[in-house]
Amino acid sequence: MKLALNYFSPENKTITTETGFRYLSQKSVLKRSETIEGTKEEVFKKFYDMNRRLRYCNGSQYFIIDEKMKSEYQSWYNSLDEATKFSMYYGKGTVD
Repeated sequence: MKLALNYFSPENKTITTETGFRYLSQKSVLKRSETIEGTKEEVFKKFYDMNRRLRYCNGSQYFIIDEKMKSEYQSWYNSLDEATKFSMYYGKGTVD
């Protein structure tokens, strides 16, 4: 199975307004498209892990392109028990 993804990240572009005010734009823009392969469960776990790694990167995220696959992913994720979701989120980290 192949899963097509789009990766969005902040453009980090300096914007100057008409009044001369300058700021760094954090608008998320499409940076690249990727495809991951494997069984359905493998690609869904990989997709989850790719986004989990970006949890502290504001504005960065992977999105599934195909609407049908989005709903299949959501159904798969909702079918997981809480212990599995907890393990996927925290990995091998220590939780106090």
